[in-house]
Amino acid sequence: MAEVVDRPAAAVERPPRSPEVRETRERLIDAISAHGPITARQLAERFGLTSAAVRRHLASLEADEVIAEHEMPVRNRGRGRPSKAFVLSKAAHERLPGGYDELAVLAIEELARAGGDAAVERLADQRVADWESRLAQRVAEQEAAGEEVTLARKVELLAELLTDRGYATTVRPLSVPLPTPGAGPRTLVTAQLCHGHCPVLDVATDHPELCEAETRVISRIVGAPVQRLATLAQGAHACTTHIPLTEGRTP
Repeated sequence: MAEVVDRPAAAVERPPRSPEVRETRERLIDAISAHGPITARQLAERFGLTSAAVRRHLASLEADEVIAEHEMPVRNRGRGRPSKAFVLSKAAHERLPGGYDELAVLAIEELARAGGDAAVERLADQRVADWESRLAQRVAEQEAAGEEVTLARKVELLAELLTDRGYATTVRPLSVPLPTPGAGPRTLVTAQLCHGHCPVLDVATDHPELCEAETRVISRIVGAPVQRLATLAQGAHACTTHIPLTEGRTP
């Protein structure tokens, strides 16, 4: 007799959805986006489906956090429970294209026309102005927990902070041999701070002032000159900043 393994419901894989199911759900999502709040009965009438079939789709979409139940105001309360109405969830709205990049590009261009390069540079500096204070807060929390925060650890905390802000940042340690005439070989430990994503890429492509402001604030955080080696805005696969892990030493 085969052993029966009890698995939690979350561990059970869902069967792949057929093209027909995916198409129906896309149509439902479009209708909810355009006409919501809308009930299952209204959706069933719109698409010629049974109410039971629509409710199954809606239950799946709600479980996937694509739609959310919307509380409708009750005007004439009769017998029975009021019908559920649905709208797109907040998460679904965030995944849909919103045109913010295009708006940001237009705003920066207008700012440049009105105030020149200096105005764009001031805006770029303001955008990253809180990086230092936010990082200092994280460093203080680590030290309060009894951890010694070295410069290398501070760079790691900076990477975590930037990842939280959409940069997908990692730290890649490097060892660079240094020539030392008359003495034994020395090794300078350095690091590369790499952004796999840029949340302002469309703007930075035409306005490198944003990248330059980031480099300046990273340099202040590290306490030494840093060097931006590549940027996504210039077509590289990542934004890469070379960081010496010894205060005061040039890259």
